[in-house]
Amino acid sequence: MAKYEPLVRYLRRQKAAEVDLSFRDIERIVGGLLPKASADLKWWRVEDGPSAPPQQRAFAAAGYVPQPELRAERVRFVRSVPPAASAD
Repeated sequence: MAKYEPLVRYLRRQKAAEVDLSFRDIERIVGGLLPKASADLKWWRVEDGPSAPPQQRAFAAAGYVPQPELRAERVRFVRSVPPAASAD
């Protein structure tokens, strides 16, 4: 999941229930290109098991479900869990 940890941190900082990012935005955030497999809807699933691919574990860790628009090379991330309350 290390490659996608910057995306996890980015999404966790968001206040909005939905975050729209282009593939290029995501590549800038993670500091590298998305793999060719990202052109497949299966790549964007959310899984949180030890055998799940790193990006799927990252989406789960961030608390967002990706809704990719593959032709437009955009992804809407929809919050799946409420943000953690800040400890003051």
